[in-house]
Amino acid sequence: MNHGELSGIVLGVDPSGERFHRLRIFDGNLGLTSAMLRLPARSSKSFVRPDLFDDLECSLSVSRSGASLPFVSEHRLLGTFREIAKNPMAFLAASEVARFYLSNGSHLLDPKGRLSLLRSALDSFRRATSPKVVLLKVYFCFARDEGHPIRESWLADLPADLARQSRQCLFHPVDGAGSCSARIDELLDEIRKWINMHTELRAA
Repeated sequence: MNHGELSGIVLGVDPSGERFHRLRIFDGNLGLTSAMLRLPARSSKSFVRPDLFDDLECSLSVSRSGASLPFVSEHRLLGTFREIAKNPMAFLAASEVARFYLSNGSHLLDPKGRLSLLRSALDSFRRATSPKVVLLKVYFCFARDEGHPIRESWLADLPADLARQSRQCLFHPVDGAGSCSARIDELLDEIRKWINMHTELRAA
């Protein structure tokens, strides 16, 4: 029986027995959701195995056995961000974004907006010279767009010099934010701490 579609970014691919993978996908309408993918019994050139950070479109069906998760009946690769793995610093930052979405991707006000943010961040990770600046922007924009007063509270309460560095990171293009990179680890610690203390979101 048809059970709809998923279209979004793969944030988790977990083996489930010998023949299945559990895909965790961030979808623009449903937010974070899961589906089971059956692997082919034999190698097939036509079968594209989904991987982390793939942009995927899936048709779903319900198992007759009454399994709780829908199954992927068909899937199509729309794009991929796998090349991020070639840059260790970018991959670490992108993996932190993935964990943040896995922890906070359900019951969002606007999954479509968060999917757009995720795609933009992954695209930036492919070419950014300062991946931690991209990570800072993700935390800031995600919390702001979920309705939290991060600009009025966190940013306003930073010491003047750190606030100045933060604005340089947040409100300029990533490639032009180099002057804040010297204190980016401190900024990331501060924004994670604020998110964990003042919102229901959880940051690494």
